Amino acid sequence: MTANLFVASTYKNILQNVARPALEGAEIRFNETVVALEGKTRSVGADGRVLVRTSAGKEYHFDEVVATFPLGWLKQNKGAFSPAMPQRLSEAIDHISYGRLEKIYVNFPAAFWRLEPAASNSINPTFQFFSPSYVDHPSTPYWNQECLSLADLPGSCAHPTLLFYTYGTCAEHVVSSISGHPADSKEYYSILHTFLLPYISRLPGYDDQNPSCKPTGFLATEWQTDPLAGNGSYSNFQVGLTDGLGDIEAMREGMGVDRGIWLAGEHTAPIVGLGTAAGAYWSGEEVARRICSM
Repeated sequence: MTANLFVASTYKNILQNVARPALEGAEIRFNETVVALEGKTRSVGADGRVLVRTSAGKEYHFDEVVATFPLGWLKQNKGAFSPAMPQRLSEAIDHISYGRLEKIYVNFPAAFWRLEPAASNSINPTFQFFSPSYVDHPSTPYWNQECLSLADLPGSCAHPTLLFYTYGTCAEHVVSSISGHPADSKEYYSILHTFLLPYISRLPGYDDQNPSCKPTGFLATEWQTDPLAGNGSYSNFQVGLTDGLGDIEAMREGMGVDRGIWLAGEHTAPIVGLGTAAGAYWSGEEVARRICSM
């Protein structure tokens, strides 16, 4: 059985190493939103390259383009591709669902929930709250919460922080509540503290008179409000899907061979890597191999 590895130090050092050749040898342009891609054509006068147009009206030509647009962005921007993407690819993009997972980091002066030091090789403890009846919430199928203790990461990676995961209607509720409030504002802190206190207060060692139990800060993702993220997080398989593997394979195939536009990202990864950063990296490697073998 293959272990599901957790990178306690984050992907920062890995990404720096992977990105080094591009940062040192490539021309990288930031803050230029791509709005149109025209694939290779064989018409008279065409130069046989891919045209990429940005929102500022700039045009760039490339022999091949590897597009890492998130699945949610592809769902919303099929019209950006010319000629229109193949029907099977368009259907695949429609079929695979796009999730709304969000994260909330809660930092404390100390990890009060740790009753005793964990062994160095222990599994990171996770707390589960299943459809809590002690919290007012809309009538939805689930309102369960899950949080991971980052205080039990190994060595210097450990810090007194809880990482809460929210999804679906619950994540939508949280994001809509904090949207428009700066992360360092009193309103932002108050909204998230009020939302999470019913769960935090039920952790072992909690004492409302203990300063260590008062959060020093919150930070929540808001992928649902980010159009460049496709207003969501990553792909998933919803009930009712009939040919998920075929859909993933269609997106993995992309439009590369005929039009020079290749798709990469977590939604085109090997099945075991779907929805992961590692899977996104694997997908890029695979596209690079296919281009180099042409």
